[in-house]
Amino acid sequence: MSHHDQNGSPEQKQPRQYLTMSPSSSYASLHDESPSLASSTYSASDAEVEDPIMTKSSPLAQTTPSSTSSSSSSSTPSSSPSPSPSPTPKKKGRFSHKHEWPNGKRPRGFRTEEGKEAAEKSKNYKTGVSIPHLSAPCNTYEGVLKHAILGAIRSGGVSYGLKAMVNLCLGLLKVMKGRGKFSQIFKDAFLGVDAIRFGAFFGAFSFLWKFVNNGLKLFRGKDDRINGAIAGAIAGIAILIESHERRVAFAQQMLTRAGQGVYNAGKFRGVFRLRHGDALLFALACGQVTYAYAMQPESIPPEYLKFMLTTARVPAEALAMNRARVRGFPVDVNQLVELVKRHRASPKTLEEVSKLTEYANIIPCSVLHPSYDSCSMNNIERFYQVLKNIIPVYATLNFVPLVVLRMKRLLADPVNILSKTSFNTFRSSLFLGVFVLFYQFQFCGHRKLFKNGWTNHHTKYIYWLFGVTTGGASIMVEQESRRAELALYVLPKAAESLYKILYQKNWVKGVKHWEVIMFSFAMSLIMSFYQQEEQVLSPFVTKLIYHILGKN
Repeated sequence: MSHHDQNGSPEQKQPRQYLTMSPSSSYASLHDESPSLASSTYSASDAEVEDPIMTKSSPLAQTTPSSTSSSSSSSTPSSSPSPSPSPTPKKKGRFSHKHEWPNGKRPRGFRTEEGKEAAEKSKNYKTGVSIPHLSAPCNTYEGVLKHAILGAIRSGGVSYGLKAMVNLCLGLLKVMKGRGKFSQIFKDAFLGVDAIRFGAFFGAFSFLWKFVNNGLKLFRGKDDRINGAIAGAIAGIAILIESHERRVAFAQQMLTRAGQGVYNAGKFRGVFRLRHGDALLFALACGQVTYAYAMQPESIPPEYLKFMLTTARVPAEALAMNRARVRGFPVDVNQLVELVKRHRASPKTLEEVSKLTEYANIIPCSVLHPSYDSCSMNNIERFYQVLKNIIPVYATLNFVPLVVLRMKRLLADPVNILSKTSFNTFRSSLFLGVFVLFYQFQFCGHRKLFKNGWTNHHTKYIYWLFGVTTGGASIMVEQESRRAELALYVLPKAAESLYKILYQKNWVKGVKHWEVIMFSFAMSLIMSFYQQEEQVLSPFVTKLIYHILGKN
């Protein structure tokens, strides 16, 4: 049966029309003249993109199905378009998650994958470690007081025992070297003011923190970070039990730990992140410390300066004469000769030093290491001595907390735990040996360049540069999880040195009891994080608080 039109004549089959376009014609003119034909220029990959307006579930798509189909049929090209290759998935950048935020704003409660992993790791640690904490129900204010007293007793006892054990182990090293008696070392460790003050401080802090925190929880009817912040600030006044030097040290350390928590909180929320920021921070801090070691030793804490002099094994008098020449002051050649003689100088060293003048351009290597004519042999010997002397110290710092705080885990898997702790002890010792070796190598290298006439530039800032390069290179020897700890250990020393130098220049002013104010401020932040978001804190800080103070 044939189809007829209105006049009764059979319908003629219309030939298919094709679109032809000269190379000179533009897409714009085509789009203006025939919008329906413009769709024929779409590629296959464009056709696969789902339009949110024209999806099947869209009301607009449901009301105009015919127009859509007719438009697509009328714009069929003469040849099928060649399939475009599937797009290569782009590697996600460090902040690629920001593109997934609605309107570019971070959703409330958003955490990066790293933040989620840190929270899970902290949760798993708490699950796997069971510590008997003394506690009492906090349903009434009497219960809160009892809970705070019990917590103070436990915290004070644990911290006192830990400090006494560390002092005893360090004292035993002196006994082994013949520099003390065991009876006196034992008495100083357990009955000395150091351990008693340490225990009293932690006991008082625990009491104030638990009492204020749980009291606010009972009074306000909610448990949030505000309670932790207020309780941490008030508990911070317990630092007054310690000596002034210890108060300064605690304030410096806790302030840097609080800063680390703020940084991690922003990083876990996807706000900012700095790759290898711990290594960079350590390098900059080492630059300030090594500059002070060479040019401003009075700005370094005395105990830390003594440790640096003992580890580097450079005579303090040689450093003093080097400072004098850097600043343009003359040196006494006779004092130089007497100095190298006291350190078993070789004949070659004596001859070289005796030829120096009081206005020598630079203090040579023969004064810095008079016992060795060869710089290489001297550096190797110092590397060996650093390893030999520091391994017992790191072993004490690693094994004593293991025995005191993690005995249950040690007994569960002794071989794995002991082997891992031993390896970490050697690795940390190797890091310090590499640090001393590299710093001394730069010292000697600069003097060789000066001696051969390749440079005549001798400024005090070069010792800052030596510290930055040494710190940045040697920190890579240490395990990655320890780098932030080392950076936060050196940073307070560098900050104190910089502050004292600026104070000498009258660029900053002193504030009375600033260490108490800074400590309370830092503990306010730390305990606020510990209350609700403990994964942003350093694992060392979190475990220390958990083992000594416990939960609320």
